[in-house]
Amino acid sequence: MSQGKYLVSVCEPCDSSSQSSMISTQLRDMEDTAEPGVEYEKCSVFHCANAKCNQVLGDSLGACGEVKSLKAIICLKISKDVRIRGKLEMSKEGPFKFCTYKALECSGCRRFVGLVLCSTPHHLSSLRGLFLLLKEAISCYMLKSCIIVKASKLSFEHRLLGRRINEIKQDLEAQLKHVELLKDMLDDSRLGHSHLPLSSTVSD
Repeated sequence: MSQGKYLVSVCEPCDSSSQSSMISTQLRDMEDTAEPGVEYEKCSVFHCANAKCNQVLGDSLGACGEVKSLKAIICLKISKDVRIRGKLEMSKEGPFKFCTYKALECSGCRRFVGLVLCSTPHHLSSLRGLFLLLKEAISCYMLKSCIIVKASKLSFEHRLLGRRINEIKQDLEAQLKHVELLKDMLDDSRLGHSHLPLSSTVSD
């Protein structure tokens, strides 16, 4: 599971002028690679809801929707400050009943902030392998208004994954072509060496 870069890397208070300046700089740096139609000022950064921690967990650009019945945000990527526990666990009750999963924890306060489903009943099969951040464990820093809002007060629209999947496919195809090119170069090199004379003589 891949983990990408996020809009901010530190967690200062939302009214901090230094954070606002840093965010503005980073947003300008992202303009060249921005997807058409993305309005970054309307995005939000996900923080640990523990007021003594406030670690960055991800952002709305990495989210592709939510599951209201689970009170969880579906994310394609999360911050490097979210740790995936290695132990496989199983839920015997609640909305994740009969699911096996790996827990996600905040690296700052070790609080349980979400999970990655490994095996599920059929009705949750589409969520396997995705990051599910629990809304109750998240506060959202709104870039446009510079205020912090509880994630439970917000709705996260579903986004189509087709474009993202196509991008991954194109990247893999490009890497495959690169590997094939290197292989051909290596084969040509070996073939060239095989035609070299095993010994040489110097004529008078």
